[in-house]
Amino acid sequence: MRLVHRTLALVAAATATVLGLTATPAAAATIEAGHLDVLDVDYTAGALTLDIRSYSPANDDLSPAGTTLRLRSTSAIAVPSGSAWNCLGAAGSTAYVAPQAENPNLIWPGWNTEDVPAAQGPVRMELVGVSSVPAGGRFALYTTNSFGTPTFRLNSNSAAGCPISAWPGNIGAGIHAHGNWAFSALGTYTLSFRATANGGAGVASPTVNYTVQVG
Repeated sequence: MRLVHRTLALVAAATATVLGLTATPAAAATIEAGHLDVLDVDYTAGALTLDIRSYSPANDDLSPAGTTLRLRSTSAIAVPSGSAWNCLGAAGSTAYVAPQAENPNLIWPGWNTEDVPAAQGPVRMELVGVSSVPAGGRFALYTTNSFGTPTFRLNSNSAAGCPISAWPGNIGAGIHAHGNWAFSALGTYTLSFRATANGGAGVASPTVNYTVQVG
């Protein structure tokens, strides 16, 4: 069962609706499972924003500020052997992965540019920085094809040939997809992202910090 504690946020949102105030993303304390578009890119009135889209109990935009995404330790996998996996870690080492395919016991994070008009796309997504409590903690976002071969989209691994600070080829407008969000160690990570709409005026979002607790 997904644990989302946002009673106060929902009350505030309802009050804003009654009063006719401008809605702002709600804030959740901790989310441990369920469908999330962690990189939810919205384009409104010439501005680009990054927030978290939640789908349960209802579609809602959550503010990354004050929201912690918890990846349970049961997400642990052994890094496969083979050169394709070198940038995830040493073969046989442990990685904690929120998987590309939905697992109801874990967070299922994705990205979403459905609210970006085609004329404003594609979207450049940057991993501005990763800070972590565990020494040397690393983050990687990768997808796998039907053969299980990984393609890394973003990676903080500093090993030769591994760092990826900007999403290769960018993300098209109107996209909703999922990948594997991997962490090298238990602890709390701050992931900093920035999005830029490459079309139109080329507007950029602010740099937004996300908190992920692994374990």
